[in-house]
Amino acid sequence: MELYFTCPVTKEVFGSEDYSLEQGHTITESTEGGRELNGMILLHQPCPFCGKIHRYRAQEVLCPLSRGNNE
Repeated sequence: MELYFTCPVTKEVFGSEDYSLEQGHTITESTEGGRELNGMILLHQPCPFCGKIHRYRAQEVLCPLSRGNNE
């Protein structure tokens, strides 16, 4: 599934399917009764805007359906 990320250097948004969820992640219940993923997501390819490999907190990843922020 393609997820959307914001480059921390250029602030440009891009999509990628080449990522993984790092070990040690957890799923917790939110105060609203939903579930939240807590962990880090690692991109496997360099950012198309700055050329660096980025890591993101799960809360920083943009929703694949609306491209709206999950926070």
